Amino acid sequence: MVALKTFIGLFGLLSLLAMPLAALTDAPRERTQVFAVCLGRASAEMEHRWLIGGGAEAEQDRRAMFEMLLDTVAPNSGLAGPQILDMRIRAKMAQAQLLQIATFHTDPDRKRRAAAAARQAMRPCSALLLS
Repeated sequence: MVALKTFIGLFGLLSLLAMPLAALTDAPRERTQVFAVCLGRASAEMEHRWLIGGGAEAEQDRRAMFEMLLDTVAPNSGLAGPQILDMRIRAKMAQAQLLQIATFHTDPDRKRRAAAAARQAMRPCSALLLS
């Protein structure tokens, strides 16, 4: 039961952090929030690839792109450095938890749901780089 509550809590956090692409307005604050969340998620993906092997180079490139985008918009966002770091860390930890469950959990159904949630969380970020 605790595991289910944890999963639901993480899914809820990801839902809150999953800003739609429409939220990417001309306002530097919103762009900073989106790029901070995507940088956190990309960091988790990169570290997970390092741990399990394969694909880390592509994830490093994606992470570097979000870091560059965040560094560009953050100074004019009105957000303090600790606020931005908090967004990054929360997104990274939520994504890392999903990736760990998807890779190492013993329940196949839970693994499948976590993998789907991790992919879903990265979709808005991936779409930003394709645009």
